[in-house]
Amino acid sequence: MGLKVLISGGGTGGHVYPGISLACELRIRDHENDILFVGTNKGMEAKIVPREGFKFETIIAKGIKRQLCLDSVKAIFIFFISLVQSIKILKKYRPDIVIGTGGYVSGSVVLMATILKIPAFIHEQNAIPGITNKLLSCFADKTFISFKQSKKYFWCKQRLFFSGNPIRIKRIEEFREDNYRQLDLDPSKKTILVVGGSKGAASINRAVIAGIHLLNHTVKKDWQVLLISGEDDFKQINSKADNKRDNFVVKSYLYNMDKAYPLADLIICRAGATTLAEVNAYGIPSIIIPYPFATNNHQEMNARILEKNGAAMVILEKELSGATLSRILSLLLDDQGRLKAMAQKSKELGRIDAAKKIIDAVLS
Repeated sequence: MGLKVLISGGGTGGHVYPGISLACELRIRDHENDILFVGTNKGMEAKIVPREGFKFETIIAKGIKRQLCLDSVKAIFIFFISLVQSIKILKKYRPDIVIGTGGYVSGSVVLMATILKIPAFIHEQNAIPGITNKLLSCFADKTFISFKQSKKYFWCKQRLFFSGNPIRIKRIEEFREDNYRQLDLDPSKKTILVVGGSKGAASINRAVIAGIHLLNHTVKKDWQVLLISGEDDFKQINSKADNKRDNFVVKSYLYNMDKAYPLADLIICRAGATTLAEVNAYGIPSIIIPYPFATNNHQEMNARILEKNGAAMVILEKELSGATLSRILSLLLDDQGRLKAMAQKSKELGRIDAAKKIIDAVLS
């Protein structure tokens, strides 16, 4: 008889995919382990979790702003509703273990699990934890962190466990010729992969279009670009890239990122913790543009850790332009030795066994 495990987290792919990774690890341990995800019907979890073949139930949840306004009052009211919904799900499903992977949706579920004396665990992806996980860490049996630098922000340090960030990739794919064909890429050229996060990033998309235009001769000769634009920006970016068709491929979204990562010789991306964990797992040098409105500016903190370790170069959003990006690209594309050194540093930061470490600790 397997375990019953409830996993809660969502909003963005950065909170969903670590949960998927942990669920896959649990299934590998014992195919009879029964797993239920709890999220909202508006977050990315509503699409991703059923696609991965796991059971899924929803509650209503909303982030609470740190200022007194009508929206905050409404969010507090919704939070109390989510507590009632969470306790109903917990009593009906009766899990042996509850794991929260972040996002406001996991707060009420994990809190109610601790009140019901169900073993509860949380995972913090970012270098600077959100207030929800800081509070929950005082009640959860163990708090797993992705960055050692996070320790100073938690109040209950005795329950912290450095694990790294579980990645969605079930196994690290090696380079495959087939992947080029599937993604409409040229196997004779090096590849710049552009990923703006699970929902895309319009400012990065436009800077890449402008920056590649300035470097068109260099890129056209030896390099190609695979840009994951996000669904909202796809039509506009795809039309702008029309005149670069021979070395520029635009996709709205890519569920199978394990097909793209092995081909990337350089990546331009946001600094979501899950994205960076995957980048490091594959040992890819990166140009990172942190999302400037992330809570507590945690994306810049994530990015600076990679930069400090020689694995990345950081461009702040306020400094982002086609000219700035083309200047950084020019430095890197003309210096293969530097790219190789950055790739090695990136690989050294990778924690491909994070899911295994977390499940080992949970089951113990």
